[in-house]
Amino acid sequence: MGKARRIALVGAGLGGLAAAIALRRQGFEVQVYEQASELAEFGAGINISPNSVKFFDAMGLAEQLRAVASEPVGLSWRDWGANEIRYSLPFGDFEKRYGAKYYVVHRSDLHRLLAEAVPQTSIQLGKRCTRVESRNGSVGLSFADGTSAEADVAVGCDGIRSAVRACIFGGQGPHYAGTMCWRALAPSDALPKEYHDRYVNQWSGDGGFVISYYIRQGKFINFVAVRQQPGWTEPSWSVPSSVGEMLAAFPNVGVKLRTMMAAATSCSKWGQFTGEHAPRWTQGRVTLLGDSAHAMLATFGQGANMAFEDAYVLARWLNASPENPEAALANYEAVRKPRATRVQQLSRTEVGFKKMHSDWDRLRRELVFVTRHGSTTGGVYRWIFGYDPVTQWRGRESVRR
Repeated sequence: MGKARRIALVGAGLGGLAAAIALRRQGFEVQVYEQASELAEFGAGINISPNSVKFFDAMGLAEQLRAVASEPVGLSWRDWGANEIRYSLPFGDFEKRYGAKYYVVHRSDLHRLLAEAVPQTSIQLGKRCTRVESRNGSVGLSFADGTSAEADVAVGCDGIRSAVRACIFGGQGPHYAGTMCWRALAPSDALPKEYHDRYVNQWSGDGGFVISYYIRQGKFINFVAVRQQPGWTEPSWSVPSSVGEMLAAFPNVGVKLRTMMAAATSCSKWGQFTGEHAPRWTQGRVTLLGDSAHAMLATFGQGANMAFEDAYVLARWLNASPENPEAALANYEAVRKPRATRVQQLSRTEVGFKKMHSDWDRLRRELVFVTRHGSTTGGVYRWIFGYDPVTQWRGRESVRR
């Protein structure tokens, strides 16, 4: 049996494009199949923490990332009715401590950066995957337009509503998490100079929370405003909204936060969906990556970061055992699944804490996320940010201290 060299990636989101870049660097022939008719801009700000900045370093894309990103000074936790910082996690020593800095970036800018690193001939648009089946030494893919393709390995990078996962493993798919959020952008020049500081701010109050930070080199403030809501009745997981509707849902926020939110010029609302971790990621020559395998709540800021880690480890394992792709994919799952599953669980814990606002709740949150494991600078974050996919793709431990 020949070596596995042809890789089919289903989905051209951040994870799919990152996997294409990593696999091409290992010499694989890659085809990305995307159901959309164009790689359009959508989304808002996302966090790129040190653990996945290392992916960009390894791919030779560090300069491109810095060119489109903003660099915050730290994480802060505040009451949304006031402006004082209750506690914070500074980023000043992150490069020394964890080997990389922490950035925030507009998703569209990051997606464009990754897309430009993949040849256009390697991305096929308008290809909605409807079937994936293992064959004798290959994988067959069928698409809604009546076409088909064959590869040595197929990877589902098609998100929380993964067609690949449903086809191979079945399951009920994602479910509504009980919270919805507004995503909004406010131009910084609509407010007094430096009205928003350079922290990634997490404002909490009764029944909800707001995350705010600069993107596009400080030209815009990105908001993610989350409230509990029993059900999501909209026909899509994301629909247009208005600044007025967003403000009406947060009547008790303080003057400063309200002023910043009121300056927004674009606004949409999103239902927050999640899924249980996949009991299995891999079957034969088919595997899952990113949200297809371990969808987590976006407000924890690690969904894209986990996909970047996945992409690097997947490419290295396939290159290490191209003559036995089944074993390579099994090793990829064995290395990545424990970490991704734990981060998925942490994302739910963190979102639960953000809905709470009593002094006791704050103390519990600080114990879990800031001081646990005997570290004075990061607790659980130290475990997340200190991970290096470049040195740990075989499961080796090399956390910077």
